[in-house]
Formats: sequence, structure tokens, C-alpha cells
Amino acid sequence: MAAKIFIVNHAYEAKYKVCFVDNDYQQNNQQLIMGGKLVKEAYQADVKLFIVEHAYQADILITRKNVEK
Repeated sequence: MAAKIFIVNHAYEAKYKVCFVDNDYQQNNQQLIMGGKLVKEAYQADVKLFIVEHAYQADILITRKNVEK
């Protein structure tokens, strides 16, 4: 079953921090959320994510094409 994902506004609310990268070889831990589905409310989510600017701040590095829209 695919993870249900919610994007939070604050880092302390998130289970993982995510940064988007340009190339597939830069990805790290992407399997945790790849194929997941975005949900509209926090209570529906299995995984809460916070988007960061820099790769060194992130737990997960993933390309935009591998994220559900």
C-alpha cells in the first residue's frame, strides 16, 4: 500500500524533511515516499513531510518526477 503524504508548514510537525534534486543518481531514501498519494488533511496522512531548500538538511532526496501530483 502506498503511503499517504501530507506537506506540513513547520519542520517540527514533520516525520521527514525532503529536498528535491535534479538527477536520479542524487536520490536518497526516496523509496519511503515514492508512489505515495498526497492527502488534503494532516489526520489522513501516514507520513508528514517538510520541504527544505538544501540537500544537507533533508532526510529524503527525491526528483520531482517521482512525486505524486
